Amino acid sequence: MVRSALTALGCAVAVLAASLSFAHEDDPKAQDMEPAFVGPVWRDSDPPSGVADTFASSNISLRSWFPCNTFNSASASGNDIWGYVSPSGREYALMGLDNGTGFVEVTNPSQATLVKFMPKPATASSSLWRNVKTYQQYAYSVSEGGGGIQIFDISGIDQGTVTDLGTVTTGGSAATHTMIINEQTGFLYRMGGGSNGVRCYSLANPAQPTFVSSWNPKYTHDGAVFNWPSGPYAGREIFLACGGLNGGQTDTGMDILDVTDKSNITVIGRATYPNAAFCHQVWISPDYKYAYINDEIDESNFGINCLTRIINIENLANPISVGGFTNGLVSVDHNLYIKGNQLFASNYKTGLRVYDITNRTNLSETAWFDTYPEGDGTGYAGLWSNYPFLPSGTVLLSDIQRGLFVVSLGVAPLTIGYPNGAPTAITPTGGNFQVTLALAPGQSIAPNGAKLIFNTGGPTDRSEPLQSLGGNLYRAAFPALSCPSTVSYGIQVTLASGSVVRDPVSGWRTANVSYGEEVTFSDTMEIGTNGWTVGLSTDDATTGGWVCVDPNGTTAQAEDDHTVNGKQSWVTGQGTVGGPAGAADVDGGTTTLTSPIFSAAGIVDPRIGYWVWYSNNLGGAPNEDSMPVLLSNNGGTTWTQVELISTSATAWVERSIQISTFMTPTSQMRIRFQARDLNAGSLVEAGIDDLRVYGYDCTAPRPADFDGNGFVDGADLARMLSGWAAGGQTDINGDGVTDGNDLAGLLSDWG
Repeated sequence: MVRSALTALGCAVAVLAASLSFAHEDDPKAQDMEPAFVGPVWRDSDPPSGVADTFASSNISLRSWFPCNTFNSASASGNDIWGYVSPSGREYALMGLDNGTGFVEVTNPSQATLVKFMPKPATASSSLWRNVKTYQQYAYSVSEGGGGIQIFDISGIDQGTVTDLGTVTTGGSAATHTMIINEQTGFLYRMGGGSNGVRCYSLANPAQPTFVSSWNPKYTHDGAVFNWPSGPYAGREIFLACGGLNGGQTDTGMDILDVTDKSNITVIGRATYPNAAFCHQVWISPDYKYAYINDEIDESNFGINCLTRIINIENLANPISVGGFTNGLVSVDHNLYIKGNQLFASNYKTGLRVYDITNRTNLSETAWFDTYPEGDGTGYAGLWSNYPFLPSGTVLLSDIQRGLFVVSLGVAPLTIGYPNGAPTAITPTGGNFQVTLALAPGQSIAPNGAKLIFNTGGPTDRSEPLQSLGGNLYRAAFPALSCPSTVSYGIQVTLASGSVVRDPVSGWRTANVSYGEEVTFSDTMEIGTNGWTVGLSTDDATTGGWVCVDPNGTTAQAEDDHTVNGKQSWVTGQGTVGGPAGAADVDGGTTTLTSPIFSAAGIVDPRIGYWVWYSNNLGGAPNEDSMPVLLSNNGGTTWTQVELISTSATAWVERSIQISTFMTPTSQMRIRFQARDLNAGSLVEAGIDDLRVYGYDCTAPRPADFDGNGFVDGADLARMLSGWAAGGQTDINGDGVTDGNDLAGLLSDWG
């Protein structure tokens, strides 16, 4: 089942980039790397595909999945994960990748959406290790590849904006293994990186962390920091440091530090345990009585099956090992976190394991989700980490080979799906579409609880009941709507329990209302320049001028055009096969591409649609450039900017321009694209394909006009009579036979 599901996605395997930097030559992950999985984004709100069945699970449901390549085509591995809740309450995943940091909105876990990919600092190497944390409206990213602390302003993330504020490199080595932030005290701690212990930074100015002090008697691999609530250390800031000598593999264990006074960090106590090999990571119970430690190498050194150690820390000066727990599976434990009485453990090849810790030393497994379908084992592939702290209960998982998983603990009470896809076009007479309502065991829908909700721009929403088609299949039908217009819609289901499930969770889906499109101009770029022109007297780009070719792909440029069964597209410079990302990119200025004259007159609500490839997230000044799109309605005498493309999707993205928003549609329209490199070190690549000019058709079809001459007359009647009692075109009502009902329909439309 696993192989067929992956094949159905059309996925391939890509080899990890050879340039990955490693923390230690003997680090097991550096020795045991597997190739990355490559494939598209999957969401459980999409049409059924069987992908969720690829991953074995119990009491956990997969909602969305973003393979590493969907963040950035050059991303070859995933690592750490963290979460963020904006002031508006919207939820986000912050995903570490070998070459940068991804920001994904997960407010509706079934419709997770990539907001931004931010590349690593130009001074850093790609690395298997990246660690991400947040404080107030800032995010921080560190890596074994160097670059110091990379700082992001995420105050505009709800609007799709993430701003790179640069890096802080004070405090010694620019390399870091892990990082933790105490949000109560406003201090950031970065650990490891070479042979470093703990380095402390003040976040009094969150946009510019300030190095304060360090603790370096031992290498520190990871840790956790808390304000202690009671006992002799009440009110003190306590840091639990996992590490040891010789890169953490000699005299390994957990040092308990008092870091309240950053100028005088003191060791309170030290925890050790039997068969210690590499004390990796720690988290504590909510009552501050027990610490749970992952030892990353004891499995291979001592033949232990994924044993998590438990330390009693009620007396910080004298912590005591009180045993451990295992589910008996062959795997390596890596990172764990605790929320309430649930422990969420990321165990490489056996995935996420969830335990009830009500009894602190006798845990019971309650749920699991395996991101590594190839099988269990002690290798270092599969799940890296998890983040269980989002208020909604959504859990985020980060996998080395397979990227970001968004899951829900427990089985969702109801999953809403669209077997034929959610419609983007509706007929004015009342279009309809199919919906699946998949109920979890024990759940039921309240009487009249399933509805189509919609809004056409009025002050209040409207609704229509869903019509059962049997089983879990329903029909959603709109009433008559004006043409042309846009309708916003969603599905809302009230369960017998009183819970309300809505798709989408927030906002709306949208559809255009018409009988179809009327296209007045179309160019797939397959017949050469076709009237397009390149260059203006003001153009000054030294390389990367627009060319219409079958593109040679690079990390930044498209390998294939967008046209189905096509080859040609306009791109900025033809790179070399297998060449570097900067091969033939736009350098030193602007290059302009201008369309031939086309007409947008005489059609309803004319628009220009096209597919664009835009990449500007690489190089020394990533995301600093943009591509203006200009429009003219007088053959090119004057121009108006209608778009400014700046988001690096590194994929073909569809765009649409409503002409009347900017000017009167005429028969003398032209469009212009200006790719530009205005910042030193920026890497800019662009592509344009499949441009068309279209409007909406608001003329109702006449099914009895069999010959298409615009009239229902004797010729159409003769054709109906010749096909009497048969099916086919003359069967107007589609019941399989041409009969009196069809004749009545023809006569009612006569003329």
